[in-house]
Amino acid sequence: MEIKQPKDFFLSEAHAFCLFMLNNQEMADLHGHDFDELVIVRSGSGFHIINDQVELVYAGDFFFVSANDTHYYESTNNLSLINLLFHKDRHFSFIHNIDVLLDVVRETTRPSTRELFSLNESELGKIVGLTEGVTARRDDHFDTVYFSATEAAILEIVSLLCRCIAHRKERNRNSESSGQKMLNFVRQNYLRNINWDSLCEDCGMGKRTMFRFFKEMTGTTPEKFQQICCLLKAQEMLRTTDRPIKDVALFCGFINASRFTDVYKKRFSRTPSQERQLSFSIVES
Repeated sequence: MEIKQPKDFFLSEAHAFCLFMLNNQEMADLHGHDFDELVIVRSGSGFHIINDQVELVYAGDFFFVSANDTHYYESTNNLSLINLLFHKDRHFSFIHNIDVLLDVVRETTRPSTRELFSLNESELGKIVGLTEGVTARRDDHFDTVYFSATEAAILEIVSLLCRCIAHRKERNRNSESSGQKMLNFVRQNYLRNINWDSLCEDCGMGKRTMFRFFKEMTGTTPEKFQQICCLLKAQEMLRTTDRPIKDVALFCGFINASRFTDVYKKRFSRTPSQERQLSFSIVES
């Protein structure tokens, strides 16, 4: 497994941060890094697997990856990210106690406790603008003017995320778009039998519009997307539990272990049994 090093990202030894935008994030192999990472989804969608826990992410979502975490991306579709890296052994020149704010983001966006809220269009646009302002700087010397300006932008970004978290209870489903309601419903209910006609009615979206929305957002049909969700959940369970494969199959919506094995092998090029054995081998090594 690759461990990404600070020297490959941070602009100088004086930098406690690195901020950049990554367009069209491809599916990435499992990796870790020797720094903390705050990720904001600018556009598109995909699955983020962190410490073998799977979560669907799309525009407006944000999450924290600590230096001791391992993660990768799967089934990405035009996934564009804003990456804010923090060097664990360096201090900001002008910002003090930013760790207090970062801990709020870290604790609130853990996959096991993650609530379904995200930045709205205006908030996301503001963060994109701040990011572009930092990345567009062409200072020849990293002097106090440079660090005061860039660190001010970093603080504004993190503070905005914390305000979003603080007001999450006010962000109810009535303020969501039809697409957000639909994706959030699938995020919470993909292991169940989804009545797509009823879901369209509840979200105020026509069925043709739904198909176009899913194709644009995920690159596939609603039913196929739900199957991908189920398969990735099954992969998580195979890697992190000792539940029998037939139980994993039923829990994840497959009629029997044989059908589950066929679909799983087609998706991942290995059987559920091989997946579990591979996971055990990694742990033992």
